[in-house]
Amino acid sequence: MKNSVSKCDLWKPGYHIMPPSGWLNDPNGLCFFNGYYHVFYQYAPDSPEGGLKCWGHYRSRDLLNWEECPVMMKPDQPYDRNGVYSGSALIENDKMYLFYTGNVKHKGDYDYINSGREHNTVMAVSTDGMKIDKKLPLLYNRDYPEGLTCHVRDPKVFKYDDKYYMVIGARTKQNRGQVLVYESDDLSGWKFINTLSTKERFGYMWECPDLFELDGSFILAVSPQGLKSERHRYQNVYSSGYFIINGDFRGRCTLGNYTEFDSGFDFYAPQTFEHDGRRLMLAWMGMPDAQYTNPTVKYGWQHCMSMFRELNLKHGRIVQVPAREYKKLRKGHKVLRSEGMLNFETETPCLEINISDIDIGNNAGFGISIFDTLELIYDVPSGEFVLIHTDKNKSAYGRTKRVLPLQKNELKKIDIFLDASCAEIFVNDTSGVLSTRYYPENYKEINCKGSFNMEIYEISA
Repeated sequence: MKNSVSKCDLWKPGYHIMPPSGWLNDPNGLCFFNGYYHVFYQYAPDSPEGGLKCWGHYRSRDLLNWEECPVMMKPDQPYDRNGVYSGSALIENDKMYLFYTGNVKHKGDYDYINSGREHNTVMAVSTDGMKIDKKLPLLYNRDYPEGLTCHVRDPKVFKYDDKYYMVIGARTKQNRGQVLVYESDDLSGWKFINTLSTKERFGYMWECPDLFELDGSFILAVSPQGLKSERHRYQNVYSSGYFIINGDFRGRCTLGNYTEFDSGFDFYAPQTFEHDGRRLMLAWMGMPDAQYTNPTVKYGWQHCMSMFRELNLKHGRIVQVPAREYKKLRKGHKVLRSEGMLNFETETPCLEINISDIDIGNNAGFGISIFDTLELIYDVPSGEFVLIHTDKNKSAYGRTKRVLPLQKNELKKIDIFLDASCAEIFVNDTSGVLSTRYYPENYKEINCKGSFNMEIYEISA
């Protein structure tokens, strides 16, 4: 990488979705319509530090080459005047139906939890997938069940058994997170039918709910706020994960154990959609209210999306793998074998590194240092796979360490995807993922320790 390249361009991802400037957060309205994949997202175009939210819009025919489209929705109605907040899409009868939360904040001495705020559920309709034909408010705060705060948001809508269902995240007045379930025959009139929650309090708010069927089981994905951090779980200020539902989500049911989607620093508010027999997930590669930061704010931009991940359910656990389309971005190929120490140089910030046949016998362990910035270490005695921001070049901006627990001698395979300032690490195909933003001063050298095979691809972003 030439030294003349500015950091503004040096750190811009190549194959992760991001707007040219401003602020991005939650993915919204993921769908396939009229021959295109559509990604909408929370967007504040005028400030990299957030602001009045609208829905930004990208579309693609292949999940790889993305076209930036005009802003899809702006806060232009009394019921959404302070922000077009997160939601989802449903494709029906050659129309795109978008469901979102209309945010309203009243001026005055309010806590904006129990008073002073409206979170209205709204439906917008588009016939061409590029502009909104009409908006229709569906539910106001007064229409939600009793005992809730003003925080009721992020509708996800889907069709099942010839009826429409909508799940909405909520916060009770006792500061318990839960999900509301609604049913409809026509997308316009909605009836509250159930509440999904845990027996014990599990966070104070469940954001961005997603309810979907995967390999014969129904999954409830949520982003809980207010979980107490543990050594191996809930390491971020907010979490994102899922429950397997036991029973019928429309009536009597219980939630299974909660499992986090990602053990890294920057992953929040994931949303899924199904197309062509695949369940795909996309998340915001960021974290609200985190102690760490991103230096690109001074260049006028911040945040991007994760890679698309294909989801399957195996042995009661969701398995995530990068969408198969990313293989088409490979251009260079190098095969190496490490029998102790291995160093290789590169000048590209976009790499796919596949590490296999890892031999950690005799407590040899495993380690890799990426651009003198990130370290991935497997500690055999503890069975911990650790991501460390070394911060030798002050590239972490507050990020430190994250841990993915494994069993002893369990590490067999690692797939690492690097994209300028993005790193996503898939462990053993089935064990877990760690995602993080990082900001190297240069892209020169990768150093490895251990016994394994390595394939390295340059990525044409």
